Amino acid sequence: MQDGGGRATGDRAALDRVLADARAVQIREMRGDARSLLVERDPVAVQALREALLVTDAPGMSCMCFGDVSFVFLDAAGRELTGVTLHHGDSVRWDDAARWGGWHDDAILRDSARSLEWLAVRGVTWPLREFRAAQRRAAAAGQARRRWTADIPELITDYTAMFLETTDRGVPLLEPELVQVRDRLLSGYPDPIDRILRVLIWYGSGTANSSGYPTHEAVPAQLLDQEDPADIARAMENAAGRATAGATEHTVTSTAVRTGADTPADRALTGAVRYLASWPGRQRLPTLSAHLTPDARRAIVAHAPSAKTRAWLERRFPNR
Repeated sequence: MQDGGGRATGDRAALDRVLADARAVQIREMRGDARSLLVERDPVAVQALREALLVTDAPGMSCMCFGDVSFVFLDAAGRELTGVTLHHGDSVRWDDAARWGGWHDDAILRDSARSLEWLAVRGVTWPLREFRAAQRRAAAAGQARRRWTADIPELITDYTAMFLETTDRGVPLLEPELVQVRDRLLSGYPDPIDRILRVLIWYGSGTANSSGYPTHEAVPAQLLDQEDPADIARAMENAAGRATAGATEHTVTSTAVRTGADTPADRALTGAVRYLASWPGRQRLPTLSAHLTPDARRAIVAHAPSAKTRAWLERRFPNR
């Protein structure tokens, strides 16, 4: 779904005026379906749906899908009055808006859940389930983003907006941007082990997934690619030793220090797993592995997020 941008188009109150003449509504899975999922004729219910479809004056969206469910409103004679389609519970597309002087985009609903709840109490439950699931995913993504930004090494936090912009544009840091950040890291953290540990902790934050993560979470990997493999291995050894010893503090102080099994050393090892499972890391894995002790390899494998990743690492770490 894309933001329409600019100003709202059409008369945002037009649909509500048209629906004042509605006496029944057919609910269909898609506009044009011959079969209705249900027909509601109760005037109180029809009025409740009318109120649920009130939209804001904000600029609308442009959704590429066909929508979740379609409402076809009928007048007192049973003739089709107009029809609208819900999109993801957030917006509504008015199929024949031009006839009534309405909007041309997908207008934003004032209350996203209200129309979905109206459907759910009548047995059409999947749009509300999908909407709530999308809300949970969005909340989880927001939490992951906050964790990730909190773990950015302190001396490069002023680049946060640039890092997050990589997800908006779908492209990692460009070479001039990477050079700029790299220079700041080198000057601010001249010790390579200290510097790499900070970046590994950062890479172990956010979603910590090896695939399917937002583009900005690849920024730490871009920075690790600039480091010497021997230094990366030494930093991983350092984290492994601290994690194995059960340390709850680290010489590297994160802006979001946690306790228990989620210490900075643990997150550095999570970042190590993530890097080794990444495409650039895989290309360097034989060299990195040669510099790692068996104890460090075992500690890294222990921080694999899934059985699949653990098995993959075990096959590539000989003589663990």
